[in-house]
Amino acid sequence: MHIPVMLNKVIDYMNPHDTGRYLDATTGEGGHARAILEASVPGGFVVCSDADDTMLSRAKDNLDAFKARIRFLQANYRDIEDIVQETGGEKFDGIIVDLGFNTAQIQDSVRGFSFSSEGPLDMRYDRSKGITAYEVVNKFAQERLAKIIKEYGEERQYRKIAKAIVAARKKSHLKNTAELASVISGTVHGRYGIHPATKTFQAIRIFVNDELENLKAFLQKAGDFLNVGGVLIVISFHSLEDRIVKQTFRQFALLAKPVFKILTRKPAVPDAEELRNNPRARSARLRAIKRIA
Repeated sequence: MHIPVMLNKVIDYMNPHDTGRYLDATTGEGGHARAILEASVPGGFVVCSDADDTMLSRAKDNLDAFKARIRFLQANYRDIEDIVQETGGEKFDGIIVDLGFNTAQIQDSVRGFSFSSEGPLDMRYDRSKGITAYEVVNKFAQERLAKIIKEYGEERQYRKIAKAIVAARKKSHLKNTAELASVISGTVHGRYGIHPATKTFQAIRIFVNDELENLKAFLQKAGDFLNVGGVLIVISFHSLEDRIVKQTFRQFALLAKPVFKILTRKPAVPDAEELRNNPRARSARLRAIKRIA
């Protein structure tokens, strides 16, 4: 099962109580939601939303014991106003967004997130809509492909990789993740033990799911749906995301109304014990902000 990141820190910053109403807007398998529910007995209520219907189904199973205090909803967290409207119109005492993708998503080869197993070039969280990785890899012009790999993957060898992908697809369309990973591995070398395809896969996934724009749209609206005393927590996993959260929180702190206080002068990070138990958490960064008026 997926191990939720920085559980204790999430609870410390959010401080759930038994009359509170909370939103886990990227529920995954429900790890953070469970911790909030346990900390807010007997009456705390959690709205669990996720764009991925498979993850939402897993969360329903994992949180069955708490079903009287949960509302599940398939939704992209950027559409927080729709989430609020669909779940009664009330604001929240705490909101959490965990921007990491779930271990189950990586391990499910059908999703196409992983370069370590063969699967279709999909990479969408919500498979009912949107462009697929197959279309990006096989149809985008070399210049556009290079720009995606550079901007979203922060890959230094973006030109070389884009050129290699275009050359390979001229012979035959790249049909699966293994073929794409093979083209990249045959073109560039990984550094410090990181697979050569890591940053390119990250870039394509971010583009396919419009992840950075989703984050920006969410952050601009989220403060409006916090009660006074409510806390917004965002856990990010790479510098592009963390930069957006940092800059937006600073803007919030300058507002005359509503009034916000940044709780994390520097991002909170996993401690040594957590990293021993969950090495995947090594890049996680948690930022929190509180509405105080």
